[in-house]
Amino acid sequence: MQVITTHLNADFDCLASMVAAKKLYPDAKMVLSGSAEKMVHQYLQKMDSAFEISKIKEIDLDQVSLLILVDTQNPARIGVFQSLIQKPGVEVHIYDHHPEAGNAIKASKTVIKKRGAATTVLMEVLRENGIALNREESTLMALGIHEDTHSLLSTSTTPEDLSALAELARLGADLNVVAEFIQTRLNQEQLDVLNDLIRSIELLNINGVEIALATATAENFVEDLAYVVSRVMELENLPALIVLVGMDRRVYLIGRSRTKALDLAEVTRQFGGGGHANAASASIREMTLVEVREKLLAILDDRVEPLSRVGDIMQYPVVTARKEDTIDTVEKTLTLFNLNTLPVVDDDIPVGLITRQIVEKAIHHKLGETRVEDFMVQEFSVTAPDVYFKTITPIIIEEKQKLIPVVDGKSGLLVGIVSRGDLLRVLQGGSREESSAKMGWGRNRRGYKNVKSLMKERLDKKLMSLFQTIARIGEGSNYGVYVVGGFVRDLLLGIRNLDIDIVVEGDGIGFAAELATELQGRVKSHVKFGTSVIILKDGFRVDVATARMEYYKHPAALPTVEKSSIKADLFRRDFTVNCLAVQLTGEDAFALIDHFNGERDLKDRMIRVLHNLSFIEDPSRIFRAIRFEQRNQFGIGKQTEAFMKTAVKKRLVDQLSGSRLLNEIILIMKENQPVPCLRRMREFSLLQFISPNLLGDTHALEVLDRVEGVLSWAKMVPFAKPPESWFIYFMGLLGELDKPAFEQAVERLKIPMRIRKRLEQDLETCAEAGRRLAGTKELSPPEIYDIFLPLSPEGIIFLLSRLADDRANKYATLFVTQYQGQAKLALTGDDLIRMGVSPGPVFQQVFKTLRDARVNGEVNSKKDEIALVEQQFLR
Repeated sequence: MQVITTHLNADFDCLASMVAAKKLYPDAKMVLSGSAEKMVHQYLQKMDSAFEISKIKEIDLDQVSLLILVDTQNPARIGVFQSLIQKPGVEVHIYDHHPEAGNAIKASKTVIKKRGAATTVLMEVLRENGIALNREESTLMALGIHEDTHSLLSTSTTPEDLSALAELARLGADLNVVAEFIQTRLNQEQLDVLNDLIRSIELLNINGVEIALATATAENFVEDLAYVVSRVMELENLPALIVLVGMDRRVYLIGRSRTKALDLAEVTRQFGGGGHANAASASIREMTLVEVREKLLAILDDRVEPLSRVGDIMQYPVVTARKEDTIDTVEKTLTLFNLNTLPVVDDDIPVGLITRQIVEKAIHHKLGETRVEDFMVQEFSVTAPDVYFKTITPIIIEEKQKLIPVVDGKSGLLVGIVSRGDLLRVLQGGSREESSAKMGWGRNRRGYKNVKSLMKERLDKKLMSLFQTIARIGEGSNYGVYVVGGFVRDLLLGIRNLDIDIVVEGDGIGFAAELATELQGRVKSHVKFGTSVIILKDGFRVDVATARMEYYKHPAALPTVEKSSIKADLFRRDFTVNCLAVQLTGEDAFALIDHFNGERDLKDRMIRVLHNLSFIEDPSRIFRAIRFEQRNQFGIGKQTEAFMKTAVKKRLVDQLSGSRLLNEIILIMKENQPVPCLRRMREFSLLQFISPNLLGDTHALEVLDRVEGVLSWAKMVPFAKPPESWFIYFMGLLGELDKPAFEQAVERLKIPMRIRKRLEQDLETCAEAGRRLAGTKELSPPEIYDIFLPLSPEGIIFLLSRLADDRANKYATLFVTQYQGQAKLALTGDDLIRMGVSPGPVFQQVFKTLRDARVNGEVNSKKDEIALVEQQFLR
């Protein structure tokens, strides 16, 4: 027997989902697991026999082989059907719209999507299977979606809900019926409870979040309390409301919320209930109204996500202007640090603000030598580190103040700033919170995502122990210490990465020295850049840097650095996905630091730069963008791609030194699949900066495409040492150029003489081998040996990629697997002298004769070699 059911106290979304599931499982019986809302009963009476609902007593639980659950996955909310969960021989299918549900049932089939209504999820499945709906069914589906999304006004509503309703309207859903059952009038008992609730409302401030709590009691059972609560919410215009109603020897908890800081589903689960993050309920037995209230307050204090405080978000240290500075000086500072507004200080106390617009107008009027205090904005607001962040929203939005100085409450000294961008990042935090929840990350008390459990899961104990040591030393020095960059990016992507970059808000070089002593390693430091590298006994490296900001004196220049904060340090990096950090010290240890939406771009699999001049300042980032894009199968953001094309058009790559350009090319060649990178470089016209003719025809790309396949062959044959794959691709990149173009490319890249000689030799020996392999004549073993002997392993692979010839492949395999080993001689030059062979050119002839005999299988031992020499050279 197949049974379709839903949660207790079924609403229209439950009923509509059951009917939709019946279309998928036509042999199943629809059964309510318990009571249903009053309006649902009235609807079923009106529809008479349109939808056949069986009673629980008609179901023999022992005969159930398939249980289909809709709009729930919580076993505590399905009544008698809970006994079927995990029962041998009973299969469970689930269709739900609560991805975040706790106590979820393990099922053989689950269709769970984040939608405003479960009906929408089932509608999508019906559409995929080409199953049609009649007018009555369409009307019921519309009822379900309207009720659970509060007629599309709920914050849980998704675009898919709107699309489903539009489709139902096209199918003939009767909106008059929807209006009849959705827009109801309160009866007298409901009005009494509503009035009691409004009179009892108390506004709580829990961790900075405003939550209204209301209580009431009723002598008799009051139907559709959820609708009453919704009316209270609307009438009082409350951001969040939790209601406790004592009746029928139970306490009913019902919550509604418009804020993402309060997850009502999580709260009600503590009482055995459930629902959505913004609408949930629980029916509580064996507790009084007072006991429920006390437990609720404790849960809220623990579970409500604290609002950010200014001190959590502010930027520090701060770039400032002194009131006696000239306008010209301020203009240089704004340009140097890529800023638009500066606080003006007098002995570190903010006395005004100066903007780029003011500075540019003053310079236009030839007032560059004027003191900044003459033009600064003197009417401005300030804030303090312990103030809730939401209080500064009116200052930025209503007063249009672009930057707010943060001052110490006692001294009035400037300790940080908050910008308009900081406000936007906090306001957009909700979407990032959702993605972190999907990835299973926790959150600490200040709302940061905590990735400690993720690190424990994906890193070995040795690495976690290293981070604990780093944290302990940082705590001892009272430094903020962070692991940053590619390591964090790949941690979130689930990719192994052992390039550990540590950033220290403090003396990075001193910290590195202390860490090296603790780890019994050695340290190399560069005082100018504030960087160090620690090398452990096993060769493992840890890079340590002082948190710093960078500016560029001219396009493509090496950066000038100054000490700064972790935020400024991250801002100097190339792409948002590389601007992530994990804090290792302090009360927020293992918090994910994401100031620039890097997590969002990882989720969207998109490469984006941080600012518009990123490629102007460092054109090598163009090559890194392509490398990261192709390695991780990401895309490049539309705006970022436009900036890349602008830099190419302005020929800024020409300003890169040959060694920097060569380094980027080699890094690309070292990728697992460099050819897609080269094709992308070709699309962006980047190859012209090496040589105008580079990869100008399809033949060169075809050769490169074949390298990967030949490398697979190379892994199966016994080369003396593993071939360097990057060098093979590098040969393929330059190998099709004529001599003048080759010389031009070598000069542009400033290829070191060692690599140049190796490149020229391998290309020359490949060309000669290719000429000798031309034709169809079968070659003898000695001829094969002589052709392949001068070639390096990389040369052999490149040759086979270039020829794409089965005959050459066969010869190469014979050379590597047989002839190369067979040709090793037992006799040496000293042996020949002792035998009576006079030193001289004859030695070459002797050794050639011996090797040919070895390769032909005519000689197999030292004794055989001696006999051959005596026969041919001593008689």
